[in-house]
Amino acid sequence: MLTDLYNLFRKSNVLSTPLEDFTTECFAGVLSHHTTVLDTFAEWLRLPKERYKVRTQVRYALENDQNCIVDMVLESAGCICFIEVKVHSKEGWRQLERYSNVLDGITKKEKFLIYCTKFIDTKTVSGHNFKQFRWTDIATLLSKSYNEIPLVKDFIHYLKVHNMAQDYDLTTNTVITMQHFMKTYTAIEYHIQQAIPAFNSLFPSARLEKENSLNKIGEFDRIGRVAKRITLDKHNYSEILYCIHLTKVKMQTQIWFSNTHPQVNQLRNLVEKYAVLKYWQDENGLGIFMDCKLYPFIEDKNADDKIKEWFYSSFQVFQSFIVENEDVDWDYNVLL
Repeated sequence: MLTDLYNLFRKSNVLSTPLEDFTTECFAGVLSHHTTVLDTFAEWLRLPKERYKVRTQVRYALENDQNCIVDMVLESAGCICFIEVKVHSKEGWRQLERYSNVLDGITKKEKFLIYCTKFIDTKTVSGHNFKQFRWTDIATLLSKSYNEIPLVKDFIHYLKVHNMAQDYDLTTNTVITMQHFMKTYTAIEYHIQQAIPAFNSLFPSARLEKENSLNKIGEFDRIGRVAKRITLDKHNYSEILYCIHLTKVKMQTQIWFSNTHPQVNQLRNLVEKYAVLKYWQDENGLGIFMDCKLYPFIEDKNADDKIKEWFYSSFQVFQSFIVENEDVDWDYNVLL
C-alpha cells in the first residue's frame, strides 16, 4: 500500500517526490498506530522507559542562526529525542550542530540526538546521547517481532523496494554481482568519459572533477563529472554535473544551488519557464535537471553514439539556459 501511495504521489506531483519526507511520515505513522512498536523502538534507542508522543517536521527557532525543522521528535514528560532522517541526501549545512544547539535550550532531564541514513555516513557529535543508525537496522528491528502486523509488514516492503533494507547475507546473487561489478563500473565510466569532449566544447572553461570513487557512488548512487562553484558567489555552493545513476538506471545532467545561495529562488522561478527542464527542491538545495532512462539503449548496436548524443543535447540545453539568464551571477570564467 505504501509503495503504491508513493508511486501515485510521484506521478501526480510536478516536482521530484520528497522521498525523505514520505519515509519519515510512514515510519511515524507506524509508531503512532502501534504503541508496542513505539515502545520497542524507544527501548532500542535506549530512551528512558516512558510514554512517548511522535511528531514530525517540528520547527524550532534558533536565535542568531537559521531555524531548524526536525524530521521526527519523540517526546515524553522527562525526555526529548530529535531524529534527523536522510535517504539519498547528506547532512545539511551544520544541521546536527544546530539541532544540538536547540537541544541545549530545552529543559528536559534526558535529551537525545539521532541520525538515520540510508548509506554509511559516520558523524562525530558530542553530547545529547548522540547515536546513528541506518534504515536497514530499522527493517531488521521490525522484522524480528512485528512482521505479522499489516502496516509494519507494508513499511518493511516499502523499505525493500527503495533499497533501504539491504540484505548483507552472502548469496549466489551477491557473488554473481561481484563478478560483474567491475564490468558494470567500467561500462558506466566509459560512457561518462565519452561525454567529456562534448561538455568541454560547450563549457571550455569548466574544470571537471571525477565523481567515481566508491564513497561517492555509495553516497549519491551515481558515477559522473562535476564542475563546482559556477557562480561568482563562492561562499554558497553551486555546481553543474552530468552522471549515470545506478539504482535509477538513468543518465542525468543538472545544475544545483544550495538553499543558502541568494539567487536560489530566482533560479527556481526561471526554470519554470522551460518545459524541457525539471527541478526539485529540498532542505539542502535546488536541483535543475534533465534525465533519460537507459533501458531503451539495451542491446542497441548504436547505444554508444546515442548515449553520447543525449549528453551533448542536454549540455546544449543547459548552455542556452545559462546564456539566456544573465541576471544569475554565473562565473563565466568557470563555465563559458
